[in-house]
Amino acid sequence: MEKLNNFNDSRGSIWRKWDLHVHTPDTKLNDNYKTNDGIDKWDQFCDIIENSDVEAFGLTDYFSAANYFIFLNKFSKKYPDSIKRFFLNIELRLNESVNKEQEEVNIHLLFNPSSIDKIDKFLNKLNIVKTGKDDTPIVCSELKTKDEFKSATVTRENIISAFEQTFGKKAIRQDHFLIITAANNDGIRPMRGKMRKEVITDEIDKFTDVFLGGIQNVNYFLKTNRLEDNESFISKKPVISGCDAHSFKELSEYLGKRITEEKNDIERILKDVTWIKADKTFEGLRQILYEPDPGERVKISPLKPDSKDDFKVIHKIRFKGTDFPEEVKLNSNLCSIIGSRSSGKSALLAYIAHAVDKELTEELVKGPGEGSEYHWNKIDLRHTIEWANGKSNNESHGKIVYIPQNYLFAKSKDPNEIKDKIEPVLFMHLPEFKTQYLKTINLIDTKNVAISNEVISWFNISNAIQTYREELKNIGDKNSIKEEIKQTDLRINDLKTKFQLSDEDIKKYQTISAKIAVLQNKNEKINDQWIQIGNVSKEQNFFKILKISLLPAPDSLPSNLQEQIASILDNEERRILNNVNEKIIEYKDFIENEKQTHEKNIAKITKTNIALIEKYQKNIEFRALVKKLNEHNQNIGIIETIEAKIDKKKITQDICEKNIKLALDERKLLIEELAISIDQTDQSMIEGIKFGIEFGVSNHIEEIIQILNTKERTQFVIKGDFQLDSMRKKPGDFLNAINTGRQKTIAHNNPKDVARRALTFTEKILFTAEMEGDKIGGFSEPTMTPGKRALFALRLILAESNGTWPLLIDQPEDDLDSRSIYDEVVPFLKDKKKERQIIMVTHNANLVVGADSEQIIVANRNGDDRQNEDGKQFNYLTGSIEFSYPKIKNCPDTLNSRGVREHACDILDGGKTAFELRRNKYNLTKI
Repeated sequence: MEKLNNFNDSRGSIWRKWDLHVHTPDTKLNDNYKTNDGIDKWDQFCDIIENSDVEAFGLTDYFSAANYFIFLNKFSKKYPDSIKRFFLNIELRLNESVNKEQEEVNIHLLFNPSSIDKIDKFLNKLNIVKTGKDDTPIVCSELKTKDEFKSATVTRENIISAFEQTFGKKAIRQDHFLIITAANNDGIRPMRGKMRKEVITDEIDKFTDVFLGGIQNVNYFLKTNRLEDNESFISKKPVISGCDAHSFKELSEYLGKRITEEKNDIERILKDVTWIKADKTFEGLRQILYEPDPGERVKISPLKPDSKDDFKVIHKIRFKGTDFPEEVKLNSNLCSIIGSRSSGKSALLAYIAHAVDKELTEELVKGPGEGSEYHWNKIDLRHTIEWANGKSNNESHGKIVYIPQNYLFAKSKDPNEIKDKIEPVLFMHLPEFKTQYLKTINLIDTKNVAISNEVISWFNISNAIQTYREELKNIGDKNSIKEEIKQTDLRINDLKTKFQLSDEDIKKYQTISAKIAVLQNKNEKINDQWIQIGNVSKEQNFFKILKISLLPAPDSLPSNLQEQIASILDNEERRILNNVNEKIIEYKDFIENEKQTHEKNIAKITKTNIALIEKYQKNIEFRALVKKLNEHNQNIGIIETIEAKIDKKKITQDICEKNIKLALDERKLLIEELAISIDQTDQSMIEGIKFGIEFGVSNHIEEIIQILNTKERTQFVIKGDFQLDSMRKKPGDFLNAINTGRQKTIAHNNPKDVARRALTFTEKILFTAEMEGDKIGGFSEPTMTPGKRALFALRLILAESNGTWPLLIDQPEDDLDSRSIYDEVVPFLKDKKKERQIIMVTHNANLVVGADSEQIIVANRNGDDRQNEDGKQFNYLTGSIEFSYPKIKNCPDTLNSRGVREHACDILDGGKTAFELRRNKYNLTKI
């Protein structure tokens, strides 16, 4: 094991540039390192290495380690304080070829620095597939001449044999060196049809830990069915690139400014930069075996992977007090705070949160510790954070998403509270759908207003028809009146004969009487109208207020447009009000003139026919009969007029019913189209959650049942169930049933209001969300377990936060079931830590190890059995998962007594098992 040194960073695993294939000067083959006179090539080589932005190197030579030691000696003297890290890379050729050019396969043995002391023994045991003089077999360390190095090859069996003879048969090879095989553009696949070479290729693939290639090779080696039979499982393998420099020109191009004058080289050089996220140790490098996917621990890219905005990354927290260390540095990805009970885990997280957002933190937790003495209002400890841009929170105010202990559990207990969070998240991430939704709701309201108005009109018409029918009843039966007219005509004729009255005079008298009666009737109606508007004048308006409303309401429009519309409506209201009141005055003047005209006409008719009128009025019976005949004829006219009005009202009533049916159908279509729309909306920006819509009435049909009598069977009530669809299909029948009482209402409910409420009764529109096959929201019970609901709540909280500010979460495993942790939360953390910094308190090994925490912060509270050497009450050891060294006996400081990994194994639930599972994920050998 490597000892604690400056290659273990307190920030944990961070991205650095690595190049594990750099040939030194005096390399055994193709040595093109040439310098000007007087310049030592080793000095120049050291200068380029030190000034490069690459931090870890694999110094390479063919079948030899000699130049590696020469370089280390020269470099350490010239740059004793350098932070560069160097590994021995011995390049070998197998005695096997798999491509069409018949080139031997190149492999590299990258050695653990802790195993370098046995390198001479290893080279003395590594047999070369070549014979010396007199056919004497030779080993690698006996190669001397350039030709010997050029022709030398080894077998895979030779490598295994040399390893076992050097390190022992029970030793784990990957503890001592990694096998890196050079890949061509197509991996190391042979030509089709070459069965023997296909078998060899598969065996070499299994033999290899890492492949040396470029971006074009990455996806191929991530396939687990890449063996020729396409059925056998083979582990994923990481791919790295290397400059393979053999000259100062190549070395400067790749490790200097990383650009060349030749355009073709620029692209190749830039894209083949290898980034590794790990400590600059052999154990750090081995992490790429456990996480080979690009962007996890290794990536070939011109740019630094998952780079975040500096102003959104907490770089460190500082304390000015006696209980805590002066500062704790934080990783930009996933930081896991672990420790025993009351060791200061949650306190550290709470202080970080409080330093960023005091109000939020004090709202969510009472204080950073247990007991009233740890409430925020009693704490004097000054704590500040520094963002990665070098500014404090006061200088560059930021935000956090803070989820204290048991917060998700509290949320998950109430599914309705989670449901309420669906809508704002959905609207935030799908603004176009939000616009459509609000428009649809507005249109639905408009349809319901239209339905309500039509229902009111229908009942008003029905009332008018009933009034007309009552008038007809009061007048009498039409046929009976006609019979009376016939009998009256007969009696008049009898009187005419008896009193020898001329037909002409009788006819003229009847006409005069009828005219006077009509005019008198008109004046009676005018008198009725006069009572309604008699006090109206230019100074005394009849209408005082007019209010115009728009549907849909303009509330959702831009405010300046709303103001323009309001101004138009105000002007129109004044104009219409003036016009209407002027019309009433005009009408009053008109009926006054009409009345005077009628009175003049009556007087004129009477004066002109005074003799005839007096003659016939002396005959009382005749006069009465004529009057009666005139009244009957007038009533027949009135009856026919009323019947015509009733027919016209019925036509209007039919139009109301059709309008209601149309509005009901259009309302239904609006809801259905909205549901289809959300299914067709691109929701890719909300990963892992699929939103939807459900609409229905089953859970609020009581709103109708409470106003309708459902005990008696009717066309719309069957077995106590109200037939909503039947009502909507035949709204006219329903209105008639309500109006006539065939469909009874609950007492004290007005039939018109009942009909209006029933026909405007609309399906509830509820949002749903689906996550990994389970659903919440809508009308049915959620299928999510409480643990999954907590995870869903977490995702909603993050989605609602609308950004990539740091997530601070305290012991999420307390809120989640073990399956959710492994299947849901671990992949979730691995994905989200690339977008935002996550600082997590946990005692669950799966969350720490499974999610591949970039930094582990081990908390310790000073005590007799767990001492902090500096005497502080709380202290923290920070480092990477790969930061490992065995326990140091009698160490005065608990935290420094062992490596971060060893602390994690001791503290975390299932720690050792989690590390075993991680290492064995791709069938690697055990620790």
